[in-house]
Amino acid sequence: MNLSTALRLALVAAPLLLGACETLRSINFSPKPEMPPPCPRAVVGENAGRLTRFSGAGKEPANVVFEAEISDLAGTCVYDDDSIDVDLQIQLVASRGPAATDDSAKFNYFVAVARTDKTVLSRDAFDTVIELPGNQTRNQTVEQLEQTIPIAKGESGANFVIVVGFEMTPEELEFNRKQGR
Repeated sequence: MNLSTALRLALVAAPLLLGACETLRSINFSPKPEMPPPCPRAVVGENAGRLTRFSGAGKEPANVVFEAEISDLAGTCVYDDDSIDVDLQIQLVASRGPAATDDSAKFNYFVAVARTDKTVLSRDAFDTVIELPGNQTRNQTVEQLEQTIPIAKGESGANFVIVVGFEMTPEELEFNRKQGR
């Protein structure tokens, strides 16, 4: 290769190499990850997170069949074009009371989806049983639920709340209110 050919190649290659350097400078090699949109907040309903089931009319400790508690709520969500798919885990704990005659605690709980303005969009009830075999006085279970929440364009999980609580008789609810739970 003669000197004039090498010089011409250098003159042609120089702008290309400089352009490549400029392109490399414009690439962000450590981008900050984009924050995912928020999941709906999951909460235990007011006065609905504990359940004391009594035998008979008396509300004395000796008449307690079992006590149950929603001890933890956890979840994840995934956005689709027009909905939020929520996977919710509800940890329920039950304790046998002195008036228990069964080896299990059977009760119902609800899961409601509401807007933050308290408009209820859906409410479902679920039955569950926590086994308390033999001399075991306390046990727990984790319920796995999937919820699909329809959303309008521009809405996010921040616009919704998932409320979980025990279904109770009016007397059981009044007992909770008096106990401050």
